[in-house]
Amino acid sequence: MKTIYASALVLFMSLSLAVNKISAQENKIIATFNSITENGFYKFIDDKKTVHLFYDISDDVEIALYDDSYLGKKFSITYSTKKIDELDDEGEETGEKITVKIILTIKEEN
Repeated sequence: MKTIYASALVLFMSLSLAVNKISAQENKIIATFNSITENGFYKFIDDKKTVHLFYDISDDVEIALYDDSYLGKKFSITYSTKKIDELDDEGEETGEKITVKIILTIKEEN
């Protein structure tokens, strides 16, 4: 019986580690910077016209997207996702979590 519990525990821990690796996975896209939305998200559009909204930019990134000279420029972006607390219209936490995209690296394409 102890063997079954030990096996189940090992299996559970292995699955937990696998899920953490998947959620920390980095993604890459090439997209054109369109704007900063009313909610403060960085809006990019790829060649397939898919809109990508980014919640934040890593502190290591030196490009300041608030500069209008970046509008309409194409970028290579590496990003990951993370869960944050959802806020209501008054800025109060709702108790729910939402998944947002975070830019890890960004490089202007030629």
